[in-house]
Amino acid sequence: MLPNVYKLTAVLSLAGLAALAVLSVGLPHPIANACGFLALFAILIPVQTPLTRPLVLAFTGFLITRYIAWRFASFPIGGGLPTELVAAALLAAELYCMGVSLLSYFVSARPLERRPLPLPDDPLALPFVDIYIPTYSEPLSVVAPTVCGAVEIDYPKERFRVFVLDDGFPRSMTAQRAEQRRELAERAERLKALSARHGAVYLTRESNAHAKSGNLNAAMRTTSGDLIAILDADHVPTRDFLRATVGFFLADPKIALVQTPHFFTNPDPVEKNLGLFSQTPAENDLFYRVVQKGLDTWNASFCCGSGAVVRRAAMEEIGGFSTESITEDASTSVKLHQRGWHSAYLSRPMVAGLQPETISGFLVQRIRWGVGMMQILMKQNPWFIRGLSLTQRVAYSSVGLFWFFPFARLVTFAVPIVSIVFKLQTYPGGANNLVGYTLPYLVAAVLTAERLNGRFRRIFSSELYETIQAFYVLPALVSALLRPNSPIFHVTPKGEKSDVDFISELRLPFYAIFAGSLLGLIWGGVRLALEPESRALLVAAVAWIGFNLFLSFGALGALFEKAQRRVRPRIVMGDPVTLVGPFGEREAVLVDANELGLRIRLHEPLSLERFALKFGDRLLNVRVISTVDSARGEYVGLYTPQSAEEERAAVVLAYGDSERWLRQWKEREAPANFLRSFIGMLALSVKGAHAHARHVGRKVFHG
Repeated sequence: MLPNVYKLTAVLSLAGLAALAVLSVGLPHPIANACGFLALFAILIPVQTPLTRPLVLAFTGFLITRYIAWRFASFPIGGGLPTELVAAALLAAELYCMGVSLLSYFVSARPLERRPLPLPDDPLALPFVDIYIPTYSEPLSVVAPTVCGAVEIDYPKERFRVFVLDDGFPRSMTAQRAEQRRELAERAERLKALSARHGAVYLTRESNAHAKSGNLNAAMRTTSGDLIAILDADHVPTRDFLRATVGFFLADPKIALVQTPHFFTNPDPVEKNLGLFSQTPAENDLFYRVVQKGLDTWNASFCCGSGAVVRRAAMEEIGGFSTESITEDASTSVKLHQRGWHSAYLSRPMVAGLQPETISGFLVQRIRWGVGMMQILMKQNPWFIRGLSLTQRVAYSSVGLFWFFPFARLVTFAVPIVSIVFKLQTYPGGANNLVGYTLPYLVAAVLTAERLNGRFRRIFSSELYETIQAFYVLPALVSALLRPNSPIFHVTPKGEKSDVDFISELRLPFYAIFAGSLLGLIWGGVRLALEPESRALLVAAVAWIGFNLFLSFGALGALFEKAQRRVRPRIVMGDPVTLVGPFGEREAVLVDANELGLRIRLHEPLSLERFALKFGDRLLNVRVISTVDSARGEYVGLYTPQSAEEERAAVVLAYGDSERWLRQWKEREAPANFLRSFIGMLALSVKGAHAHARHVGRKVFHG
């Protein structure tokens, strides 16, 4: 009874706060009121505790609601039909952005922190786990480390099996060209041999019906484990993956799903091309380190397709993995929650994967995610289906509505340019309005995001990623809304390589953004000089266009694709190791490594050609291929494995320790400093755009 009273009190308090926000619009002295609100906000924002977080979010929500009420009260502005149409588009975009912000505040008000639960000592008391590795067309060099890592998971060997689910084999029978059929059939044979070499079970099926979800469902019909772990073909698990997740299923018989974060060892194309990888948090950190923990509070954390463990009984109850959306993971989660099953999110990175290497591959991935969410909103709308709690409906709405961002992003690019060029007043002017209502909203929204999430998302990086996606995601979303049954599952390209730098073929819309923003900036400067009576509104519009120009710099920099010569990057290690050879044993530092080779630094110079690396109770044979620095005793070597066990040991050495991924998470956190974050992003964006322009110039003038 008491928890219900607390919930009712919280709801009534928020409703009262929203009513006060609406009633405050139109009060005398809006600038003085704004100063008071900002002073109160300045008291709340520096303090970060579990208690003050909801207070900050509630007060920021108050200022956003006040701004929304003022925008409605001051609309329409007048000036004829063209002005009202553009102003309405801007208001709709603002309402969308603020609505998504308010929903996200609710979701992340009290993020749930979980820790792994203990397992029984008796192996027979542990559930049997089937580990599925679905694969379609990925190179075997990408799949092999995942198979090796899965086989080496620290869990009683008699209590789990690894299955490689080859969905590429059916294409060898349906491909149109004989050469393609032969290549696919050969890949299937090599994959079968790889699986057998490492003790995994190879499975395939007769067709590719329903893509990944169909592949998983086919495997369910031929396996029988109590739990099913899912790993994408490029997601190498750490050794503690099952020991950290299985305990939740034993502690709560209603748990159907445990999801873990996706950690990536290579930069995404934006990070790679702008040089952000070592300087900022990963783009997905906000989702995996904030949003999913917030969703977990409301029993709404959902499956992300890999790094997940599900209960077979729950999956059988809902008829297997969902085939209603090309994002089968989220769709399946909705069905599980509808049936009253619980989910859990463990914020510990225990799979290391690959991100798309090119902007085109990145967009293939994001379009699939966005289209899949549109399918869920159309076919499993959380407000129209039965079985979900109110908080789950709000949580799923927050995730789904996020994907309408291309509409808002393109509107915010177009409106200030159109307004300045055609002299349309699409926004209320005057100092009372701009300072009294706009300023408190902007300050509160930006600083709240920076203060609460700044460690996991550098300021304005969200806007940059949205800009890069908007032009190409929007048409796909519209198509999915009109024809929700038509989208086809496209595998995200992984392991792409390029020996040269090049400009992405997707560049043309971003040239238009740059040219339009530059034109608007010049036009606005001219009007500022000639129309002093409109200076306040023109300054705001010019600043807005300047921000859009900054985003266009970042987009152009990201579209200058840097060469990609290595499929898997070397993992930074810094661990002490022991080398064994004719020289006896020597201590060294393992600088970096992957499943193929390593770089070591000796404490004293030594001539090396071959040696063995002592790793636990194993020895990894290494052949030196390069001397990086003889004075410092730094060498690069390739493994020369003599057995399947050595191949797996090399994978475990590089990818087997989740503590390493936790450290890298921490090292990449950004300081919550608005000014430094903004200047850093601006400098990298300008540098990237300059590199883009220089490359184009070389091509034009030198061929």
